[in-house]
Amino acid sequence: MRLSPLNIVLACILVWAISEMGQDGEALFSWGWLMLLVFVLIVVDIVSRLWARDTQRLWWMQIAFILITGVCSILIKLI
Repeated sequence: MRLSPLNIVLACILVWAISEMGQDGEALFSWGWLMLLVFVLIVVDIVSRLWARDTQRLWWMQIAFILITGVCSILIKLI
């Protein structure tokens, strides 16, 4: 399996969620939303791998997806 930006993001999210398990206070995500996020990232990764065979195009598409998702998340949080 080739390394892609979505694999890196997924690994970071899972490490962050596991490190938050022992912390007191309210979690940022519930487990249901976290599992939904993991599922969406895996599906988008698989679909983008099938659609873009070229590694460079795959990286650009996935980086664009991560940036758009991040900006939309911030805008939703602000509203």
